[in-house]
Amino acid sequence: MSTLPIAGAALAAERERQNLSRSDVAQRLHMSVSQVEALETGDYSRLPRGTFLRGFVRNYAKVIGLDPNPILEALHNESPEHSRPGIVVASQNIRFDPLADRLANPYVKAAGIATVVVSVCFATMYWWLFVRTSPPPSAARKPAMVVEAPKAVEPLPAPVEAPRYVEPAKPEPVKAEPPPAPAPAKPAKSEPPKAEAAKAESAKAETAKAAPPKTETAFASPASSVNSASSLPNTVDAGSVVAAGGSVIRLKFRGTAWVEIKDGRGKVLLSRNQQGGSEAEVIGKGPFSVVVGNAPEVSMFLNDRPFDLEPHTKVAVARFTIN
Repeated sequence: MSTLPIAGAALAAERERQNLSRSDVAQRLHMSVSQVEALETGDYSRLPRGTFLRGFVRNYAKVIGLDPNPILEALHNESPEHSRPGIVVASQNIRFDPLADRLANPYVKAAGIATVVVSVCFATMYWWLFVRTSPPPSAARKPAMVVEAPKAVEPLPAPVEAPRYVEPAKPEPVKAEPPPAPAPAKPAKSEPPKAEAAKAESAKAETAKAAPPKTETAFASPASSVNSASSLPNTVDAGSVVAAGGSVIRLKFRGTAWVEIKDGRGKVLLSRNQQGGSEAEVIGKGPFSVVVGNAPEVSMFLNDRPFDLEPHTKVAVARFTIN
């Protein structure tokens, strides 16, 4: 009757005492059942030798809770040829060339020079792209951002003063010698007083027809005129002006305001300060450029129709163009 090896018998006895099967131990050791069986029966030819065999025995003893040293000692006594691994080194002639002889090879020299050149090229390219302190080209192309300052409110232009009439200086009297006495003239025939009165009245009528009416009118073009409501008792009929291709701008001032109206050529048709309760009127052909100061206190009518100044008003100043 053959007996089990001491090492394998001790492992198998402890396993059976713990009611463990060989498959349980194989699962814990991550081994196959046949390898566990070979360990317990001492069939070491089915297992790796040397260090691997000792490792299997040591792990098996630790899994079932035994001290691995006595088991390893028993393994050494029963199979000393499997306890230590044999290291076999194949003997062959190995030639060791000196370093100087290797570097003397022209191929080695060429490879070394090529390696140095490639390294220098890569270092130069890296310095040129990432290290060189020069502004990127994109910085020069992008224009600087211009932050517009808030537009200041344009002050109202100073009112244009009307020209004042300056009386000419009176010349100093010059003393002159008395002229010589005129020769006696023949007495003229005196006309009757009624004839003289008729002549005077006819002369006054002709003078009145020739002189224009006293109104504040400034002609900017053949089709444009400016009238002051204070001096014109009757306003112009807007329908007739529109039918003729013109426009009538009428302004009513509830408070003190300033107004300036220019024609399409930039000529000033009206530029003055208006007092509250006054009116102003511009007649002509457009386009008209209109600026009204203190616009909330002004009502405007275009061809006898109300014209809203509020959409064109900023900071109490209305600016717009009428075609």
